Amino acid sequence: MTFTDDDRLELNELSNALVDGVITDVQRARLEHCLATSEEARRFYIRSMALSASLFDYASEMQSEAPDAPPVEAQIIRPAAWWWTIGSLAAAAAIVLAFWLGGAEQRKDADEIASATQDSEESIARLSGAKESRWSGTALQPGEELHRGQRIELASGFAEITFDCGAQVTLEGPASLELHSAWDAVLHRGTLKASVPPEAIGFRVSNASVNVVDLGTEFSMVADEHGATEVFVLKGAVEAAARDAAGNEGRPVVLREKQARRFARAGASEVGDREVKLARFMRKVALDRATLATNYVHWSFDETTGNLAAASVPGCEARLESTEENSLDAAHAAGYRQGGLQLDGQIFARAAVPGIHKRTARTVAFWVNIAAEAPLPDAGTILAWPVGGAGRGIEIDWNRNPNQGPLGALRTEAGRGFVVGSTSLRDGRWHHVAVVFSPKPKSEAAMQVRQYVDGRLESQSDRRFAKRVKAAKGGELLAGASDGYLWIGRGPGRKATDQFHGELDELFLADAALTPQEIRHLMRENKPATPEMLAAQ
Repeated sequence: MTFTDDDRLELNELSNALVDGVITDVQRARLEHCLATSEEARRFYIRSMALSASLFDYASEMQSEAPDAPPVEAQIIRPAAWWWTIGSLAAAAAIVLAFWLGGAEQRKDADEIASATQDSEESIARLSGAKESRWSGTALQPGEELHRGQRIELASGFAEITFDCGAQVTLEGPASLELHSAWDAVLHRGTLKASVPPEAIGFRVSNASVNVVDLGTEFSMVADEHGATEVFVLKGAVEAAARDAAGNEGRPVVLREKQARRFARAGASEVGDREVKLARFMRKVALDRATLATNYVHWSFDETTGNLAAASVPGCEARLESTEENSLDAAHAAGYRQGGLQLDGQIFARAAVPGIHKRTARTVAFWVNIAAEAPLPDAGTILAWPVGGAGRGIEIDWNRNPNQGPLGALRTEAGRGFVVGSTSLRDGRWHHVAVVFSPKPKSEAAMQVRQYVDGRLESQSDRRFAKRVKAAKGGELLAGASDGYLWIGRGPGRKATDQFHGELDELFLADAALTPQEIRHLMRENKPATPEMLAAQ
């Protein structure tokens, strides 16, 4: 397929329809065909994703505790589904700026938010493995969080870094790697091997001589002390663009499996000993990893009758209730896997979970199905639980406020602070959702939130949540609102008319901040991953 100007215009229109949530089945089929038949269209998509990821990370810095006035969010926009979407850079930028800039008043608020979060330490990765590692400077241990702007100096040995987007990078010392965001890093010197799952397509590694964007692959880079970099593709493909002394990028080239290229200020050239080096990079290194015990509670919702949903932990059964005197049998329906929970705006549930109110690391993961173009009043609370005292709590729902982000996108709220994703969930399809909470050790009010939809990192925020919050948004507090309950389909203190409409299935609650690999395993296998399973991936 020849990629013409008319094709670009058509693809812009199709991608805009997808982002706006109004794409038809005919348009979706046309979009699939374009991606399947045009390599240039796919490359165009990857460049758009790289820009989206960069804007995503910049925007995420601008989320913080909301002021007393209605909060204005610096919104992250990326294509609604990575395997469907392409679009021009102009279209992507326009979509982001439409939410991000907004107006003079919003820009003022955004500046204040950005200023308030400049001194925060945002975790964007973790050291997931090491072997015979010696460090230049502060020593790091497997399991340790790594932060935006941190520079990793490895004197010798191996170190594996897992980024929040899911990309894994293994350094071989001596090496120096600077972490820019959950989606990109800079290799200053040394050897690197990157393994990027489909959910992290668009991950980028750059330096003074080249910018490498992943297309779903495994690749290696070797940066020497003279400023030259060799790029090797072990699986899949990458897009590599040479950089000159002024930092300007040349026309990108696609390198495929078993191909290699050397990039230097004098230009690009072939790698003479390519086969020898490729064989070396293909070898696997057994790494030492941190093994932390993680406890899970799992509700399968496979029951066909009754008012109890069994839990994997005794005493945590979810009790179904209704605001009307109707039979609860209507709550039992077909789910994503076997049975599921059907919530009609009247039925909700709550489960006693000891210690859920404690301010600690936590992950919730579940499947959710929301009707296509669901009415905005149906956007009730999907999950909620108390945190600490004074009426504070966590609430997960979908966004119904266009001033805060795309309608239907995943939304997580704590007090008056919130973070909004970009993929609309109200399309009549099942989506896997995971929300990861990581309290910051230096503050009682700070919390980092990461949102994943269908295994892909959508939004993350290092933010200071509100120090005070109203006990209820309407009506009297429900019985037990301040106790250790996980609320399903209704938030504590919500009005009876403000309940969730949709289907829910396979709910997991973990007492740890799960890694992207663990989240993907839950999504695909419906069970927690063992250390052996993760090591084999």
